[in-house]
Amino acid sequence: MRNPVLTTLLSTLLVAAPTHASRLIDPTTATAVPGTGGQWTKRSITVSGFSLPYQLYTPTTALAAGKLPLIIHLHGSGEAGIDNEKQLLAGTRYGPQYFTLPEHQQVQAAYVLAPQTPVEIRWASTGIPEYNLDTTPETVSMTALIALIAELLHTHPDIDPDRVYLAGLSRGGQGVWNALMRHPGLFAAAVPISASGSPAHAAPLKNLAIWAFHAQDDRTTKVEYTRNMVDAIFHAGGETRFLRYTEVEYGDHQAGWETAYRTSEVYRWLIKWRR
Repeated sequence: MRNPVLTTLLSTLLVAAPTHASRLIDPTTATAVPGTGGQWTKRSITVSGFSLPYQLYTPTTALAAGKLPLIIHLHGSGEAGIDNEKQLLAGTRYGPQYFTLPEHQQVQAAYVLAPQTPVEIRWASTGIPEYNLDTTPETVSMTALIALIAELLHTHPDIDPDRVYLAGLSRGGQGVWNALMRHPGLFAAAVPISASGSPAHAAPLKNLAIWAFHAQDDRTTKVEYTRNMVDAIFHAGGETRFLRYTEVEYGDHQAGWETAYRTSEVYRWLIKWRR
C-alpha cells in the first residue's frame, strides 16, 4: 500500500505546474553548486507488492549547498534484471556513469537515480513499437518509479522539486516518453533516446524542454518512432526553444546514446532548465 504522505506529496507535485512549461534558469541570479565527488547507495522501494531496486548517487560539495537537481536515468533491455548493478552501465560513459562524471558534477552537483526494472516488465508498453497511451495501462515499474521520485523528494529536502530531469535509452527512452505523457508536470527537462512513444498523446509536451536522439539506421527501434513524436509535438504548437532533435546519420541502435553521451553538451543543456 502506498504511503498516504507520499500520495499527497505526489499529487501536489503533479499539479504544481499546471501549464507544464519548462523555464530557463536565469544565470544572473542562480548560483551553480560544484560537486567534489559522491557515493552510490543500493536500495529498493516496494509499491503494491512490486519491488523496484535502485541505486542513488549522493553528491558531496565543498560548500554548503542549497537545493540540488535530481537526474533519473532509465536503462535499456540489456541492463534489465534484479541484480541492482547492470543499470549503472559500469565501464562506460553512458547513462548514470555520464551524469556522475567529475567533469559534469564539478559544473553542477546533482543526485543521480538509477532504478532497475526486471527483464519481463518494461518501463512503458509491452513491446518496442508505438502504442496507444489510452489503452496501455501504466506498468508496475512506472508506478513504482513515480512513487520513488515522490519518496526521494520527501526524504531529501535538499533535492529541488523544480529540477527533476529524466533521461533514458532504448527501453528506458520509451519509459521517458511514457513518464512525460503521463506526468508532464513533474519534470523540468528530458532526454529520450532511441525509443517509441504514443504520438497521439504528445500535445501536453509542447512546452517541455526535450532533447531527443535517434540513429537513422536503427534496426532495433525504428527511427520513425522518434520522428513521429517530434512531429506530433511541433504540430501541437511545440517550439524549437524547447524541443531539440538529433538524428544520427548511418548509425544503428546504440549510436543514439553514443552520440548523446559523447560530450558534455547534454549535461550542460539539461541543468539549464527548471519547472
